Amino acid sequence: MAQKERDYSHRDVVDKLGIKPGHALAFEQAPLPVDAELKTRALDKAGRPEAADDEPVDVVLIGADASTPVETVLAQWRQKIDPAGGIWLLTPKRGQAGYIDQTELIVAGPAAGVVDNKTCSVSDTTSAIRFVIRKVDRLYS
Repeated sequence: MAQKERDYSHRDVVDKLGIKPGHALAFEQAPLPVDAELKTRALDKAGRPEAADDEPVDVVLIGADASTPVETVLAQWRQKIDPAGGIWLLTPKRGQAGYIDQTELIVAGPAAGVVDNKTCSVSDTTSAIRFVIRKVDRLYS
């Protein structure tokens, strides 16, 4: 019997992005701005200010489009996230200016030392794809 696809459309986007109280969050406009309301709601859920520059990040939200050097951005953030953290690329959906096919993003991940493991809809015009460090590659002190 085929497995029924789950419907997460009713879930709040902040929950879909896995943001939890206490998380250290970061935001990068590379080159698209992260929606101001989303940023405010994410920080409210975390219950703390943005992560300090020298602090490991649990979740980073990056506004990216077809002009973003994805492999470079992912590699830079891989060094800054907590080993169990996630890098979300927020990209324009198909038909929007700056659209980038997520299959191109998936290919860039391993070259940057991360792999994709989740996608979600952020809004009518924005999708998100999360990259993480593979469990076997995580170095804990």
